[in-house]
Amino acid sequence: MAAVALVAAATALILLVTQPWDTAAPAPDGIQVDPARVAELEAAEAERDVENLTAAAELAVSAQERLLPVMDGLYAALPAGDEPGDASAADASTGEPEGERKPPTAAELGQWRDIVADVTADVEALPSGSSEHNIVRNGLVLSTELLGDTLDVLELAGESGGSGESGRLFAVAGDLRTRAVDAWAVGAVQLDLQYIAADRGHLHAFLPLHSGMSEEGEAEVPHGDH
Repeated sequence: MAAVALVAAATALILLVTQPWDTAAPAPDGIQVDPARVAELEAAEAERDVENLTAAAELAVSAQERLLPVMDGLYAALPAGDEPGDASAADASTGEPEGERKPPTAAELGQWRDIVADVTADVEALPSGSSEHNIVRNGLVLSTELLGDTLDVLELAGESGGSGESGRLFAVAGDLRTRAVDAWAVGAVQLDLQYIAADRGHLHAFLPLHSGMSEEGEAEVPHGDH
């Protein structure tokens, strides 16, 4: 008898969980859905989305500005093309990047690591939210982690002297730097789309290869909004 009761209870629970109902109509099995409470929860979620969007936008612009010295230093150490999608140019036989390379000093690497670590911590501190918000957050987190990896490989390349292994490590570091820029771009594009959807205009907070490129970190308010 107890087994029959358990089966009946489990069946009722499955129907309760899987079968949707109109919140304006009485719920099955005597459960009452309060439309006012539903509206309250939806309003709270919308407010949280607005707060997350503002926080992500402010952090993206701030982080972009703080990372520019790192990007400039990496561009000097890892010469690359002028397009963000270009990997470091390299000699086919040695793996050495073309152009004049200016390897960073230990002090410079330390400064860059501190900046990247601070930005990474700030990005990771962003709360999770909607799927769209999490795309922004995860893109920026991945980007800063890749920048940290870039610095680690760049240090190894410098310690390898002028050997062929050094050239390969510089090439790997250049590829990691490019991947970091690409990962940031994924988050930045999603952030721009959210800005547009929220009727805030455009926000182009992309991470450039160097400060000579356009970062477009300011919001572009549509004409007639203000």
